This record gives sequence, C-alpha cells and structure tokens, in this order.
Amino acid sequence: MTTNMLVTACSAFVLCAASLSAQGVAIDDVGRISGSLQMDAQTYTEDTLIGAPDVPEKMLSNTFVNVLFQRGKFTAGLRFESYQGPLLGIDPRYGTSGNGSGLGIPYRFATYTDDKFEITAGNFYEQWGTGMVLRTYEERNLGLDNSIDGVRLKVMPVEGLRFTGFTGRQRAFFDVSAGTIRGADVNADLGAMFTDFLPTGSWITLGAGFVSRYQEERDPLLRLPQNVSIWGARGSFGYDAFSLDVEYASKINDPSPVNNLSYNPGNGLFVNASFAAKGIGVNVGMKRIDNLDFRSDRSAAGFQQQVNYLPALTKQHTWRLITLYPYATQPTGELAIQADVTWTIPKGSFLGDDETIISLNFSDVHMLDTVRLQNIRNEYTANFWWSDRQYYLDFNAEVQRKWGRTFKTTLSYVHIQYDKDVIEKGLLEKTFGIITADFAVLELWWQFDRNKSLRTEFQYMSVGHEAGAKLDLQNGDWVMALVELSISPSWYVTVFDEYNYGNMLQDENGEYYLRVHYPNASVAWVEDALRIQAGYGRVRGGILCVGGICRPVPASNGFTLGVTYTF
Repeated sequence: MTTNMLVTACSAFVLCAASLSAQGVAIDDVGRISGSLQMDAQTYTEDTLIGAPDVPEKMLSNTFVNVLFQRGKFTAGLRFESYQGPLLGIDPRYGTSGNGSGLGIPYRFATYTDDKFEITAGNFYEQWGTGMVLRTYEERNLGLDNSIDGVRLKVMPVEGLRFTGFTGRQRAFFDVSAGTIRGADVNADLGAMFTDFLPTGSWITLGAGFVSRYQEERDPLLRLPQNVSIWGARGSFGYDAFSLDVEYASKINDPSPVNNLSYNPGNGLFVNASFAAKGIGVNVGMKRIDNLDFRSDRSAAGFQQQVNYLPALTKQHTWRLITLYPYATQPTGELAIQADVTWTIPKGSFLGDDETIISLNFSDVHMLDTVRLQNIRNEYTANFWWSDRQYYLDFNAEVQRKWGRTFKTTLSYVHIQYDKDVIEKGLLEKTFGIITADFAVLELWWQFDRNKSLRTEFQYMSVGHEAGAKLDLQNGDWVMALVELSISPSWYVTVFDEYNYGNMLQDENGEYYLRVHYPNASVAWVEDALRIQAGYGRVRGGILCVGGICRPVPASNGFTLGVTYTF
C-alpha cells in the first residue's frame, strides 16, 4: 500500500466520523441513538529476517460499528463488522464464514427492563461468579466473541435476589454453534435482602449456576454424550478489611479434541482472600482446574465457542519485552497459587515528602498429580495436589516513586520460568523445556510544562534455556528503549526500538547469532471523541494474552492505522 492510499483511507474515516457531531442524537423525543466506530488496518511487507510472511492482500483490516437506541425501559442495538480480510493472527474464518464476504451484523439485540425483571432477545453477554460455569464476552484484540444468540430472562423479586435463565446458541464467527446451551442462575446478597441480618461492615453473597449443552451425536466410532452439563456454587464473604471468595464447579464427562477425548469428569476450585488496611493490601489465591474446558460445540478448539472462563492466577504483565512469556490457563489440568502484597509509604514518612508504592507478586503453576488408566476412554485418576512438573513461575517486584508533582519513576524486576511446550504447544513431551527470563525496566515520567510530558522506558531481558533443549526462535537477550511525548489534549508521539541482540540459531555450519532491531514509531491525535493513530514498524512474533486467554501473533512489517469514534 502506498502512502497516498494510506492517507486516502485515513481521510475517508475522518470525514465519516466528523459528520457525526454529537454525543448521542435525540430524534424528536422518540429516543436516543448513540454508538461507536473502531477500525484497525495494517499493511504487510515480507521481511524474511523476522519471519514476516508475504501477504497477497497487502492491506488487511477489522472494522466495528455499534449503534444503540434507547427509549425509556427499551434498549436495542446492533454491531456491524467487517473483516477485509482479518488482520494476521485473527482467525481467518471471520473473513470466510457466513456468506463468505467477511461482512455482516452478527450482534443485535432488544432488551426491556422493568423494576422486577429484564428480558433480552438476540445476542447478549453473561457472567456468573468468576466465570468457571459461564462467561461470555468480547475481546477484539484476540478475535474472541462468544456471545449467546437467544433469549434471556432476569427476575428480581426482592432487593438483593436475582434469578437468571437463558437458552440459545453461541456465536461461531458469522454463524452459530452446533450445540444449544441452556442455563439458570440464582444470586443472593444477604445484606441487601435482610438489612438487619449482618453486622455493620460485613457482607455475604451466595450464588449457584447450571448450564447444559445439547449436541447431536454423529461420531461413527465413539459414543459421545449428547447432553453435557456443568454446575457451580460460589460465595463471597467479608468483614471490614477482610474478604474471602470461594467458587467450585463440576462438569460431567465431555470427550473433545481439547482433552484428547477423555471421558473423565471435570471440576474446578477457586479460593481468594484479601486484606486491605491503610498503607497495605494483601491478596492470596489458589486455583485448581481439572478437565474443565466447556464449549457449545464439542469439536471446537482454540478459544472459539467457549462457554466458561478459566482465569489465569498470574500477574498480567504489560511491559513489552516480558510479554514474550505470558501464561495461558491449561484447562485440562493445573494447580496455581498466587500472593500479592502492595505497600504504600505515604508522604511525610522516613522516605521524605513524596509517596512511594512497593508491590511484590509471586505465582506458581504446576501440572496436577495424575495417573493415566490404560483404557480406550483415556481416563485417569488425579490427586488434589500438584506434581513436580512446573508450568510457570513468576516473581516480580515494583517500586513507584513520586518526586514532587512533575517527576515519577517506576523500577520493576521480573523473574519467570516458562514451560513453552505446554503453554504454547499443549504438549507434555519436552522439546524447548523450561525457558528462564530475567527482566528489568526503568520508567521515567517528567511533566516539563503545564500540558506537556515526556515518558521513557529502558527495558532489559536475559533469557536462558535448559541444557540440551531446542533453542527458541527468539531465545536470546533483549533490550528496548522507548520515548513518548504527550502534548495535551490532542497529540501523542511514541518511538521505540526492541533489539534482540542475543538470538542464537543453528544451521549446518554450527551456531551463530542473529541480531535484529524492531523499530516502531507512531503518532496519535485526539479531538473530543475521535482518536486517530498511525504508525510504522516491525512487530515481533509471539503470544498475545488477555486475562489468561492467548493467541499467536505473527511477525509483521508495515504501516498501521487505527480510528475510534463515539457518538
């Protein structure tokens, strides 16, 4: 794509957005219309040095337009989506399913809400508890949208008590899933229901949910269950500065490609306790998952048609270099623990007149202690605790310090042990083994004028491998430098370079180092509800994760353009 083509595309979206001049448009008191636009586009140039492929369609784009109508107790909306074609890393079936054009309105709904009930027809999202029984949501950066297309009814007979029931089919790109799902849930806030029941400063919330899937059995070799169900119970308890959340889920046998056609039942347990007082916060959690993957189509894989959500009990890092090694929840089985402590040292303490925040975090994830049974149903026995096989370990510390009103520093250290074979490949056989990463970053923020600020990052990451293991493509040491200039309220300019200077490779002539720069520059302009960002650079391949759900991101080289607008 030429520069002129990029400018033309940008101008078209700007003119379209500029024609929508208000934050919500009233139409003769009939109702209120609001909405939003998001467009992400990228050009692709082959770059054999970083593994960026040759893309026949040189420019790819994803576009979303939401329109919402509200009048009194009635709300209706729709979302138009365009995948022309899907950005690299997004499932290509978004561009070929349905009528095959990559264009359509896969999300539309109408809702009527009264004091005691709410009814929705069409697409909707829903979550109960942590999501181990049910969570449907959208995450566009991952290409994930598992909304339910059907009917949902919520009934609130008294304050604090809510019943929910639904039936429908999940979104499958521009189609719907092969299986039908139905569910019911009850949630009770005892403090709201019985105002004099609990002591002041305490709360108790209890809930229970059930979801079933019906999918016709068509396998010529296996006898598969046509009705599969999952249920769960949960409770949240608190008093003053202490809180405790507990949730348990159980699922009947559900052979699928994800669990290697195992007929074992599944279960999950999540426990989280927290304490918060002046200057300190402590959070401790434990999660045990055993064969708990649940989908509206038993043949689905990846993160398509997922009915439930299994959160990762690890810190979700946002520093660029360490995101090479994120953790993805293993639905077939894992046991994880996490502890987090945040200590705020206030102004006027022994450290001086400015605030300091110290954060410590530790997480450890292991394979369950299991014994495989020698039968055609691929069953196994599982002890409660973990085995010696470690999937992931993360220890990190961060110190944030203000130096007056115009200067702030952040210093962070992360140590990670990462089982690439399990996390990225889903394989127990060791090929890459445990990858060890030590990461450090220094961030400096300086406001040098009333509406101008400068932020810099200096990152370093050292990577090691098990002896005899296959070397990762991006296995070596990295450094990164970033500079970001903000001119409020409209302009943001960012320039950075990631340098993979210790990437050792092997060929017929032996070992050699491949040293690669990944430069990137972007500029963003914001005016009221309109934001336009354009950039150019190399993007390293890797894994992108949001909340423990991950997808591979191919390496690329080219221009990027992003436009968002709300009206």
